[in-house]
Amino acid sequence: MTLEISRADLADPHLHTFLAAHLADMAPTAPPESQHALDLDGLSRQGVRVWVARLDGVLVGTGALADLPSDLGDHDGDGDDDDEERGDRSSRGGSGHDGHRAPESSHAELKSMRTDPARRGEGIASRMLAHLVEDARSRGVRRISLETGSMEFFAPARRFYAAAGFVECPPFGSYVDDPHSVFMTLEL
Repeated sequence: MTLEISRADLADPHLHTFLAAHLADMAPTAPPESQHALDLDGLSRQGVRVWVARLDGVLVGTGALADLPSDLGDHDGDGDDDDEERGDRSSRGGSGHDGHRAPESSHAELKSMRTDPARRGEGIASRMLAHLVEDARSRGVRRISLETGSMEFFAPARRFYAAAGFVECPPFGSYVDDPHSVFMTLEL
């Protein structure tokens, strides 16, 4: 069996179904104001790069990086301008390998990581994360941050990201402290 990771076709009905299942899994975990998973419209916005993992042609995983704009200021006290993905994602800075330009802030948010529940434990998430990190590095991104849930449902995700080198951090961008959220970051 061969795992292939490629840019997502956002018109693919299989992707729509996969993402709908992802959102349905997240829905009961927190109140709406504490749910930050992107829907298809959110993933379609400028500055969001979406990939799919296929195992022998079958969709088994997704992952996305959202450029964080630099015009909202530094919210985590590290001196860098880091901002949340919901703002203006106009691309500035150096050119990436596919013609996309690196975000001026050199900070991206990891979004929409999901592995088909029937395929968990097979290394798909690790391969997807490695792919996303390499894409970020190739575009000059210096840090990847993420928001995940604080509930037990998300404990495996928190362990996965910690094992990959992510450490807990304060809220970044326009996120605020929320008992339902854990924020993590990885310096590249």
